[in-house]
Amino acid sequence: MSNSGEILKAFYEAAAKKDIAKARTFLSDDLVFVGLFETYPNADKYIETFTGLLQMTVRITVKTIISEGDQAAIFFELETKAPVEAVTLVAEWHQFKNGKISHVESAFDGRPFAAMFAGK
Repeated sequence: MSNSGEILKAFYEAAAKKDIAKARTFLSDDLVFVGLFETYPNADKYIETFTGLLQMTVRITVKTIISEGDQAAIFFELETKAPVEAVTLVAEWHQFKNGKISHVESAFDGRPFAAMFAGK
C-alpha cells in the first residue's frame, strides 16, 4: 500500500472487523492521537483505548476518504451501544510517515460521550 487513503481505508476495515492486531500494523509506534477528550502519546496507549471503544461499537460506516500526499481525511459514522447508545459522525485528519499513520486529530459531537470522561 503506497497511498495514504488506501492505508487509512485498510486501517478502518480492520477496525470495523474488530481486528485490533491488524489495525495496529498501520500505526507508527510514535503515533500521536489528539481527540476531543484525551490525547495519546503513542500507538500502544491509543490502541488500548481504541480497543475499549470497539467493544461498544455496533458499526463503523465510512462515508468518504480524501487523501493527498502524506495526509488523509476520513468521515465515518460510528454507532455505539451501552453505555453510550449513539450514532455519531466522526471526522479525522491523519498524517503519515514511512507508510504508517503517525498523527491523528479527531472531531465529533462529544455530548453523548462526555459522561464517560467526566472526572478523568
